[in-house]
This record gives sequence, C-alpha cells and structure tokens, in this order.
Amino acid sequence: MPKVVVEYKDQARDRIVDAALAVFHSKGFRSATMEDIAKQIGVSKGAIYLYFPTKTALLAQVQQRSRERIVTAWRRLIETGDVAEGIARSIDEVLSGEADPGVWHELVAEAATDPEIRQALRTDHDEDLVAMTDFLRRLEARGRVRTLRDPRTVAGIILGLLHAAVLDYMLRGRKEESRELLVRELRYLLEKGR
Repeated sequence: MPKVVVEYKDQARDRIVDAALAVFHSKGFRSATMEDIAKQIGVSKGAIYLYFPTKTALLAQVQQRSRERIVTAWRRLIETGDVAEGIARSIDEVLSGEADPGVWHELVAEAATDPEIRQALRTDHDEDLVAMTDFLRRLEARGRVRTLRDPRTVAGIILGLLHAAVLDYMLRGRKEESRELLVRELRYLLEKGR
C-alpha cells in the first residue's frame, strides 16, 4: 500500500479550507453543504470527510487559518510600527469586502441553538484571547504600550472593539469612519501616558 505524503495531505487540507471559505462566503454557513465544498474543488464529498468529520470542524480550521495570518501580522508590531493601526488592520478583510461579516453573525445566531457551533465559537474566542494576551504582554515588555495591570482583560476589550468595528461598518457602511474610530479607541486604551 503506498504511503500518503504529508505535504499532499497538507495541500489537500488547504484546498478544502479555501473552498469552504469561498462557499461560506457565497452561501452562508447554514446553507453551505459539504457537497457544495466538494464541488468547488472537484472532489467527492467523501474526500472532504477524510479530513473534516463535520462542517463545524471545517469552520474551526477556517478560523484557525485566519488567526494564524493575523497573529503573524501582529508579531511584526512587537518591534516597530503603529500598534493601534496594526491591530485595526486585523479587520481589513472585512472592511474591504473580501470576508463576509454576515457569515460571522449568522454563526453567532446559530450558536444560540447549536451546541457544536457554540463550542467552536467559544474555542475560537478563547484562542483569540490567548493570542491577543500574549501579543500585549510582548508589546508591554518592549515598552511599546503602556503598562497593563491585567493584559487578559485588555485583550478581551480589544477583541470586543474589533467586533464592534465590524458591526459599525455593517450598520453604517462607512469603512473609513469605522476604522478611524477603532484606531482612536485602541490608542486611548494602549498608549503610554494614560
């Protein structure tokens, strides 16, 4: 029996995640099916299930990939750059229209009645909180932000501000204003001398 090459498995997983992101964006999470995702990349539904046992497991991987990309961008801010602007860039995909904030809000609504989605979102939030807390501690150690008595609480506030900025954009449709408000809020929260 031939061995499956690890790189091939990683590439297959990446292709599935890319397809899921596109399908979730176009159809919404609830309406998207594993069949839709399989069709997007030209494989059988069974091939998707080899890598992801449920649509929610696939969602968790989509969220993980997004977090990894954002955390990589944050790491560059530890040494240099405008911290508030850099954190605000975390939502640029949403403000540019590349990501659909409606999918996120749909998931939050579904979490009220679907324990599997609730757990996936809870895990995602907890991982975001850990990443942001670590990021803030590193910024603080480098003297890039004011001294934080409770970095975990500040991390939770920042995540709340990011969500609020997306909601503000959805409701008002003015991305520059939403982004500028977010940057002002982040500066108020993090700048030295406060």
